[in-house]
Amino acid sequence: MQTVSLAIFSILAAGATAAAGEVPAETSIPFVSSIGSVEWSRASDSALYVRGGNGRWYLVRTMNRCTRLRTALAIGFQTSALDQLDRHGAILVQGQRCPVASVTRSAGPPRRASRRAT
Repeated sequence: MQTVSLAIFSILAAGATAAAGEVPAETSIPFVSSIGSVEWSRASDSALYVRGGNGRWYLVRTMNRCTRLRTALAIGFQTSALDQLDRHGAILVQGQRCPVASVTRSAGPPRRASRRAT
């Protein structure tokens, strides 16, 4: 009886996780230091979108606020020995080091509404 109850609980728990939404899988941005010109967009004080050399977008979250992202014109990366940005790396912004908390795949930054003259 206990085995059946555990099996039913496991099935219900799996369904609840799927219904609540999958957590994006942790990944890394390969060869980020080799990209000539990195395309990026600030998402918040603790997150930014980065386009990898493969054309894919990634959401990079920092461990704490990285307030200099607001006015930054350029950013740098502290990467692993394999030249990839992952949760062990950091974003470098105007002399501030912002350790990375996570890197996940993303659809990219939200599109801005176009402004039309009326």
